[in-house]
Amino acid sequence: MYFDHHVHPEHGPYHPGTYPLSWIEAYLAVGRERGVAGIGLVEHGYRFLEAAGLLPTPWAEARCRYPLEAYTRLCDEVRTALGVAVGLEMDYVPGREDAIRAYLSRYRWDFVLGSVHWLGDFGLDVAEMRDRYAERPLLEIWREYYRTQVAMVATGLFDVVTHPDLPKIFGGERPPEDELLPLYRSLVEALADTRVALELNTSGLRRPVREMYPTPALLALAARAGVPLVLASDAHEPENVGYAFDAAAELARRAGFREAVGFRDGERVALPL
Repeated sequence: MYFDHHVHPEHGPYHPGTYPLSWIEAYLAVGRERGVAGIGLVEHGYRFLEAAGLLPTPWAEARCRYPLEAYTRLCDEVRTALGVAVGLEMDYVPGREDAIRAYLSRYRWDFVLGSVHWLGDFGLDVAEMRDRYAERPLLEIWREYYRTQVAMVATGLFDVVTHPDLPKIFGGERPPEDELLPLYRSLVEALADTRVALELNTSGLRRPVREMYPTPALLALAARAGVPLVLASDAHEPENVGYAFDAAAELARRAGFREAVGFRDGERVALPL
């Protein structure tokens, strides 16, 4: 059985303040068909009014639309009624640690995903910004990305690092692996020191890159270092819960992992692969 800890409800039929329970039940139904024993529900932290200013880009500011209480009310409901773990996917911005900490303290999350989607005003996975990859040397972008991830892990604010080689999302050219390996090692060392988990995210198979995050080389380094692993579909629709998890489990086993972890009532739960 699997645990899919990265499931977004945001594309569902809800309005500000209302999340139909039937929408979450639809995710669970698909999960059961794919051997998923539990899901971790997450919303993007930037979507809420209380997050204004935490991710200082016009793109994010335009999306701070809903009261956080609408989501936390759903969290209370599904945690009790459906046994769902509840969390938040939070963007990390260097220098805003205190504000992020205060924001996260507004609710008792079972887990918090830490994400680096932005380098300054450059959205790494924003389609309309993909041309900006050509504006700087690629290795410089990747180095900044991993420096930011290492800094994020060191804050102690996050339980999991998401899609850990996101700059490959559009499938374009990337630096040679021998230049990326030192960057992978820097992240793995930070994860091993803090016991923050690494995410094996299958959504890359649905993106232009057509491969999971992270690359097998990074995954193998993490396995050798004893870094905890979580499986993630990054589903935004019910049909993607547990997407390609059998293939993900096989990839993890080849890398050296024997178990993944999920979250329940704020605690980690180990699940054999």
